[in-house]
Amino acid sequence: MNDAYIGLRSLTYAQRAARFLSGLGMPASAARAPWSGTCAYAVRLRRGDLEKAVERLRGADFLPGRIWLREGDGSLREAAP
Repeated sequence: MNDAYIGLRSLTYAQRAARFLSGLGMPASAARAPWSGTCAYAVRLRRGDLEKAVERLRGADFLPGRIWLREGDGSLREAAP
C-alpha cells in the first residue's frame, strides 16, 4: 500500500497525466484526491516512481501540485515539494 498521489488541477489533467506516465512505463491512474472532501483529483502511482514522475510531469507542463504518501498503516502524510 505504498502509493503516492500527485495533485493536479482537474480530472482531465489527472487522466492525461496518468496516460502520460503509463506510456513511460510508470503504472498510474487518475483518482480522487484522498486528502480532500472536495472535488480534487490526483494521479495515483507507486511510491518508487514518484521522483521520476514529478520530474517528467514538470517537463511536460503538467504542473504537479500537492504530493501525498500513503503509509503502510493506511494513513496519509503530505510530502515536501
